[in-house]
Amino acid sequence: MTKIKYKNKLLIFYAIFIMTNLLYATINISADCAPTPYSPAKAGHSMAYDSANDLIIVYGGHIGSGTENRRYDTRAYDYNKNEWTNLNPTVKPNASSWLAMAYDSESEKLILFGGVPKDGYALAETWIYDYSTNSWIKADPNASPSLRGSHVMAYDSESDVVIMHGGAVWAEDNPAGVYINYNDTWAYDFNSDTWTNMEPTGLDVGLSESQMTYDSESDKIIMVGGYFVYPYDDPQEEYYATETWAYDYNTNTWENITTTIHPSHRVDHALAYDSESDRTILVGGHKILGDYNLQDETWAFDYNTETWENMNPSTKPVRIAHQMAYDEESDLVILFGGLNSSGISTFYNEVYTYDYNNNNWTLMSSELCPTKTDYIFVFPIISLFSILAVIVILRREK
Repeated sequence: MTKIKYKNKLLIFYAIFIMTNLLYATINISADCAPTPYSPAKAGHSMAYDSANDLIIVYGGHIGSGTENRRYDTRAYDYNKNEWTNLNPTVKPNASSWLAMAYDSESEKLILFGGVPKDGYALAETWIYDYSTNSWIKADPNASPSLRGSHVMAYDSESDVVIMHGGAVWAEDNPAGVYINYNDTWAYDFNSDTWTNMEPTGLDVGLSESQMTYDSESDKIIMVGGYFVYPYDDPQEEYYATETWAYDYNTNTWENITTTIHPSHRVDHALAYDSESDRTILVGGHKILGDYNLQDETWAFDYNTETWENMNPSTKPVRIAHQMAYDEESDLVILFGGLNSSGISTFYNEVYTYDYNNNNWTLMSSELCPTKTDYIFVFPIISLFSILAVIVILRREK
């Protein structure tokens, strides 16, 4: 009788041991084929490449439709290690989405402005992030752009200023209770903590949900797409942009350089400048005029020849409200996050890289990997089989 009990205990121990190892292996499979630790799936975040530290920095965004789902986490993605780090600084900006951020390479600082917060109206705050000290500091300029979200920013390295354009404030985020589109262009100088309203010539429509990047070879800011709501008494009502614009800080002018072949009208797309190939890369977004179609195209723009090319790669990320940045060290465009529809149903935490030279997108975490949902269900299944095995063994012992 003693021997039987001892054998029973040994068999139970083996069953538990097998169950534990299977569970550990299942979790490890997910960990091995996805960037670790996972960054939360999100959209409407801000993102920029920190060239001094060779890292992609992501701030804010939202993980659901309600304002309570807006985030304030600061995370870094290291392409070389395929790894995310939650930086978790002590002080941080408000939890918000539809904000804009640009990296000032001369000062080695990230400049963030505006956004739609978790509580209250849209913001008009300027924040500075320093990776070396892992700290956010709220700037205190004498003048600043007004509160807004869905604006765009890019750093002009030749002039050492951050350029910001447009954006909007929605009625529910505006103390005045009306929708406002902005047609202003501002420049921020980190060294003097100064915003300057440039009041440029050439652009007569303020856009929100457009995208902007800096073409360092041509020393031009490139802006594509976007959305505009005319004043309520204007019969045109809404405008969806197809234009490609170039801003020259030195002459303070916007130039319309739209060509015959170009991306269709769209919003919530992503844009990044590949300095090695001297191309502006555009991907994704959606049309609003009657169809809400998500776009799977990847376009490349050459400012020197003023030509757009539909690259048509074999893999095509399809999403909106994602962000992109160019990793100079690796010569790759990095894409992160986004949504699968304007109805806010599925959020992505995937990282894609785009190599212009080979014209291919690479998903950094394999689609064949188990997801969190997979191994949530795997655990009970393994447990059930282990328990059944123990019951069968015990019944045979009797």
